[in-house]
Amino acid sequence: MLDPTPSNPRAGQTPLLQTIGLTKRYGSFLANDSIDIEIWPQEIHALLGENGAGKSTLVKTIYGLIQPSEGEMRWEGHKMVLSGPSEARGRGIGMVFQHFSFFDNLTVAENVALGLDGK
Repeated sequence: MLDPTPSNPRAGQTPLLQTIGLTKRYGSFLANDSIDIEIWPQEIHALLGENGAGKSTLVKTIYGLIQPSEGEMRWEGHKMVLSGPSEARGRGIGMVFQHFSFFDNLTVAENVALGLDGK
């Protein structure tokens, strides 16, 4: 009988964004513990967890608002150390902040557009 498991369709390809062992500590508090993720082009991801699980810390690190304590991020296979959000946006990494940062009188698309560099 043939093995129905498909071969790796991404063999030899590099993820757009990758975190390897990404860790963030605030003093003795461990906010993110060795997070490994891969984000590929044309994919949609959801980040779910209870309050205090470290979701905001992770996305703020990927967006360049905070620096990781350990681990690394890679963009298209190359190590990436972001100096801030403008560098992240320059790579195409955007962030939509939590609901209290939205402008209620604007559409979702308009709120997202506010976070872009205008290119």
